[in-house]
Amino acid sequence: MIPRHRDQADLVVRLRNLPYRLSDYGYKVSTGPLVWNRHKAQLHAHPVGHSYPILWAECVTADGRFEHRTEKKNHKPYLKPGKDQDWLLTDQPCVLVQRTTAKEQRRRLIAAELPAKLLRKVGAVAVENHLNMVRPIVDQPAVSLRVIAALLNSEAVDAAFRCISGSVAVSATELEALPLPSPEVARRLEEILDTGVTGEALQRYIHDLYTRERTHAAA
Repeated sequence: MIPRHRDQADLVVRLRNLPYRLSDYGYKVSTGPLVWNRHKAQLHAHPVGHSYPILWAECVTADGRFEHRTEKKNHKPYLKPGKDQDWLLTDQPCVLVQRTTAKEQRRRLIAAELPAKLLRKVGAVAVENHLNMVRPIVDQPAVSLRVIAALLNSEAVDAAFRCISGSVAVSATELEALPLPSPEVARRLEEILDTGVTGEALQRYIHDLYTRERTHAAA
């Protein structure tokens, strides 16, 4: 963990005192399984029998929203899996995170919750490998998917990630290594989200989560 600027030195000290990771919340990270150029013959411009929508990186917008869209020229919207290719499909809600971002971007971490209503409508989707998936590994995770998305989209967690990552890749390993507030503290964010708070107020609240954790660790 290395500060990228002199003013991040205190941040790194605080982060080193945080022992909690996504696994403590009940989540793991994996890369989208669909490597599209290995399955070109199975990609379709229109629905065919037993085909499923493909989620490309552009489905996660720069401001952290999910939009089901296919915009790039070589991106086709549907995949027809072959026999024994169920591993290409995802049928459970998760948080999608763009897997390639640059340090010059305003945010390195860009995440959005995959809507459960979309999965109910289509049954399953194929997540392309320029997206990471943050998925629950227990029946009752410590926090909800929307809390995970809010944390990953926050300025505080973005700053923490920049102290870990030195490349354009947002790897599953790095996401799983991110220092986070304790599950007990993060659960308070659920109540804040219920009030509808957004923007700077939400950013300040998440930043304060880290400050509280530092005080707790020092005590």
